[in-house]
Amino acid sequence: MQKSVGGILRGGLILLLLAVFSANASEGGKEGGEGLYQKLDPFTVNLAGLTQVIQMSITLKLAKPETGAKVILYTPAVRHAVILLLSEKNAEQLSTPEGKKRLILETRAAINKAIELNVKEGVAEVLLESVLIQ
Repeated sequence: MQKSVGGILRGGLILLLLAVFSANASEGGKEGGEGLYQKLDPFTVNLAGLTQVIQMSITLKLAKPETGAKVILYTPAVRHAVILLLSEKNAEQLSTPEGKKRLILETRAAINKAIELNVKEGVAEVLLESVLIQ
């Protein structure tokens, strides 16, 4: 029996989506220690006052493996929450180790709120990979 072109395309699309999700899960959801790690795309945001910009890369340590799927599903809300948080900060607040630690805690809270989970089920830690303020 011949398959229709639409059926072949639909099947190919499903396989492509599964491959992309699988690649994201293997790259972004690496096991380590007690949880999984999921890297987010870098953020570039104007700081308060609009005279300086922050470029920040973070990786999330997830409390449970299934949290990764929720982070992917809620990526627009997660990015929105982090961008709003960063846009409220100024370079002076982020220049000290204490300021960075506070940013980590606030980022974790903002992301968990965006994905509608708590620390025990959502993002356990936010790990800074790079922070550049210009």
